[in-house]
Amino acid sequence: AVFAAPGERAQAAPVLAGLPPGRGIDLVGQGHLLTVAEALRRCRLAIANDSGAMHLAAAAGAPTLGLFGPSRPEHYAPWGPKSAHVAAACRDLPGGGASNTPMASLTVDAAEAAARALLERT
Repeated sequence: AVFAAPGERAQAAPVLAGLPPGRGIDLVGQGHLLTVAEALRRCRLAIANDSGAMHLAAAAGAPTLGLFGPSRPEHYAPWGPKSAHVAAACRDLPGGGASNTPMASLTVDAAEAAARALLERT
């Protein structure tokens, strides 16, 4: 199942297109928040960027993997015994500023390894 806001259809399209025929559920821009929470509760694994959907999945009890780029997982990672996170490689801004990590530096291999580890644990 692919969950996204109505305005995120373009970003969700490649994910939906990559799913085997008949195996995907397109929930982009669909459903009431409680309906989405119930659908997430039934997921064997939820993978999400740092977003409300990520926190909703964790709160609903789904094993949840948070993907982090510029935001700090130590502050915003999903919470609970069935949650984990993986972060892009960090690089500091000049002058010791906050992390400015591009999401593109988070590899598919790193996300897959973290997802497999979370599935094994849960």
